[in-house]
Amino acid sequence: MRGPDTTRARRSAFRQPSAVRPATSARPAGQASKPARRYQPEIPPSVRTAFIAAARAPLVSAEPLYRDVASHSGIRWELLAACDWMQCGARPRYSPVHGEKLGAVNPDGTCYRTRSGALEQCADELVELAQTVYQIDITMRRCLSVRELANVYAAFRWGGLLKLHRTSAMEFPYSVAGLTEQHMKMRWPNIDDPNAPDKPGGRFRMPFGAVPIVLCLNYPATV
Repeated sequence: MRGPDTTRARRSAFRQPSAVRPATSARPAGQASKPARRYQPEIPPSVRTAFIAAARAPLVSAEPLYRDVASHSGIRWELLAACDWMQCGARPRYSPVHGEKLGAVNPDGTCYRTRSGALEQCADELVELAQTVYQIDITMRRCLSVRELANVYAAFRWGGLLKLHRTSAMEFPYSVAGLTEQHMKMRWPNIDDPNAPDKPGGRFRMPFGAVPIVLCLNYPATV
C-alpha cells in the first residue's frame, strides 16, 4: 500500500504553479452539449475474478458507511470505496489516508482513530485535488467519464505530477490497471521528479486500479 510520504508528495506537487493550468471551454459558446453515452466496460475476466475474490465482499458490506461519509462531501460512494481499497485494502482497523493503523500518528502529525474520520479526510482530498489539478468537480450530480475518473485518482495519488510532466492518467496504473487487456502488467510512470513516490518506472503490483473497482461497483461512467 502507500508509503508514509505519498500524501505529502501529492499535496506539495499540486501546489506547484506550473502543475495546474486554467480550465478551458469544452465547446464553442452556444453549441448544445450531446447526451453522454454510457461506458461499456471491457474489464478482462481475470480482473473481474480477482475483484470478486478479494474486494467485492468487503466493499459491499461497508457500503452504508461509504454512503454516509460520502454524503458529507457530496460525492458518490463508489469513488470513496475504491479509494479505501487502493489505500488499505478496506481493512477495518486501518486508515485509508496513509494506509496506517487507526490511532497511529503519521509523519505529518495527523492521527485518525475512526474509519469514518479517515474516510472523510480522503473524500475531502478527492474533491480538492480533482478540482485543483484537473478542474473536475466530483460533487456534481452528473456521472464522470472514464477519463475523468482516471484523472481524479491520479490527482489523489500523485497530485499535479502527471499534468506537470505531460503524462496521461490513462497510463497511470493506480487509476486504470486492469481496465482493458491493454492495461495489464503496468508500471508506474517513469517520471524524473524529486516529489514522485511509488518508485517511478517500477512494476505496479496490484491486480487492478481504482477505475475498474468503480466500474465493478456498477458506477454508470460515461464515454
